[in-house]
Amino acid sequence: MDTPWNYRRILRTGFTLVELLVVLAIIGVLVALMLPAVQMAREASRRSTCQNNLRQVGVATLNFETAHGKFPPGKKWSGPRTDPNTFDYAWACIILNHLEEEAIYDKIDFNYKLVSPENIPATSQIISTYLCPSASTLEPHRSPGGFIQGLGGQPGEGLGCIDYLGISGPDKKKPNPVTGVDYGPQRGILLGTKGLEKEDILIEPPSVTTAKITDGLSNTLMVAECTGRGADVNSQGEIKGLTGAWALGGNITHIKKGVNDEEPPKVWEDERVFSDHPGGANSLAADGSVHFLTDDMEPQVLRSYCSRNGEEIVEALGK
Repeated sequence: MDTPWNYRRILRTGFTLVELLVVLAIIGVLVALMLPAVQMAREASRRSTCQNNLRQVGVATLNFETAHGKFPPGKKWSGPRTDPNTFDYAWACIILNHLEEEAIYDKIDFNYKLVSPENIPATSQIISTYLCPSASTLEPHRSPGGFIQGLGGQPGEGLGCIDYLGISGPDKKKPNPVTGVDYGPQRGILLGTKGLEKEDILIEPPSVTTAKITDGLSNTLMVAECTGRGADVNSQGEIKGLTGAWALGGNITHIKKGVNDEEPPKVWEDERVFSDHPGGANSLAADGSVHFLTDDMEPQVLRSYCSRNGEEIVEALGK
């Protein structure tokens, strides 16, 4: 019996195995081409969120300056360091009530250490503004959710982390390119007390006002990324520092090297400028503007941007 004409036509319209394999190969190529573009778009979104975080930090810091007539200290002590019960806390803790985090700030009792049971309910809070969404290279004592973990019950377990590092100036032993003289300590904006005269009895560093930033607010950096930090623990399991915690005063540094010049874990131990953004790291200037610092920026240039009154000749940030 002859096959009906319309049935023969239906048979001819089906895919052959070769045709199906060709279609699948084309789809595979298209997916392979699209994946990098999708990843780039996602990273662009994460980098934008990170920059917005720093803008919020900038607004909070400038609001503090307006309210108090000075920038917040990078580190403040509860009392003289000669007192064995003295503890320190960071600029990131001090500006909380200007960052719309009054509820957390009000829960902190500054009569107790920030790792104490009285304060853990506050200092263990995750503050999304303090976390870079691109951070993926994490210190082993930091959880993906942004908590310090794995300390074996030692104080500090559960503290919330931060990916942004206060800048207290250029490295004190590096020379100013204008004068040739070493910078010395605490030449930035978010200052500590280390290296200052009578540092053992100082409760907070000297005040930094806008008048003291003679290099210009727009040309002086006060915060940069150092992402992925958790705890600095030695081979015996002893805590050397809880550098990743937003509340504690260790979250400041003098800038010595360039952007992404060191690899983890040394970059965390030394507290250098570091991020998982391709090509560089975000930073915040004293006027609240945000800038992307590229990997190829010379360390000397970066240090120049970190001094408030060095009179170095550098190109304006953002140009």
